[in-house]
Amino acid sequence: MEFEAEQVTFERKIRRYLSASVKRQVAILSGYRCSFPGCDQNLMLQDSSFIGEIASIEAIHSHGPRYNPSTNADQLLQTENYLLLCPNHHAIIDRQPEIYSAEWLRKARKEHLNKISEIVSASKCVAEVKLDEQVEISLEEAIGVWKVNRENASEEFWQTLLQKCPAVLSQIFPKSMFQLGSKCYVGGKSINNSGGNLVDFIYASRLTGNIVLVEIKTPKTILLGKRYRTNAYSISEELSGAFVQVLNYKDQLMKEYFKLSEGNGGDSFSAFNPKCLIVIGTLESELKNNSQYKSFELFRNSMTNVEIVTYDELFQKAQDILDMIK
Repeated sequence: MEFEAEQVTFERKIRRYLSASVKRQVAILSGYRCSFPGCDQNLMLQDSSFIGEIASIEAIHSHGPRYNPSTNADQLLQTENYLLLCPNHHAIIDRQPEIYSAEWLRKARKEHLNKISEIVSASKCVAEVKLDEQVEISLEEAIGVWKVNRENASEEFWQTLLQKCPAVLSQIFPKSMFQLGSKCYVGGKSINNSGGNLVDFIYASRLTGNIVLVEIKTPKTILLGKRYRTNAYSISEELSGAFVQVLNYKDQLMKEYFKLSEGNGGDSFSAFNPKCLIVIGTLESELKNNSQYKSFELFRNSMTNVEIVTYDELFQKAQDILDMIK
């Protein structure tokens, strides 16, 4: 037993450092603002320098404030054990741990994250989460944006996020794919050059050049309609509309393929009966019983050339990939 106790202590010592990825995640979740109640200081300056500090709720080291020897070492290194603070408030909470207890800090963290989520959702403001259209972000950063913007009903917001992080969508496909373009013209203009269809994204195989057409809605888009029978639900107008819309894009592209491929600026692609993907809705926030899940799965699994993926499935897959490579 003595050996086992020593081993636990040793393991805690060798894992005493917080990873850079967790630090980034904490900053993103906090909206780059101080989490101390009433402060809300923006810690990302105009010159893009960052002055925030990552504070521990429970200390990793035995000599640190709010140290709890009964807490597992792995738990201490998770994002839930940290909050973002300005330098002044970081110093205050660590000098007075008897006032700013672990319970107090957890409550402050939770209230701050809820406030950030409400602000971003209400304003639909891309700038709040630093979505510069010209700068790509990592898969991990995209997951962080998703976590604080699940209620965002702006389609342009999600268009920007998925454009900035092409890996979010590319990891859904079984083949190696890359983002060929965003808001891509797929034909359909009239003789007087009006109208025309724009699909949200086109992804292409790195090996064959064959494409996938991607149509996105938002996490708040409804998946199912009213109950049709005791144990069956119809699909929503939004989902059926997206389904017909993406098939129309495919039909138009196939009719004008040669003209479109010739004018693609050297980026060659193929269209051999291309697949279609719809990203829409959120399972966990809408579907509440087995009949709803069954109705949704029966519908999407009956589609041969159109795949339907929800936002929570999309970002959970991204999180699974990150967990495997860490």
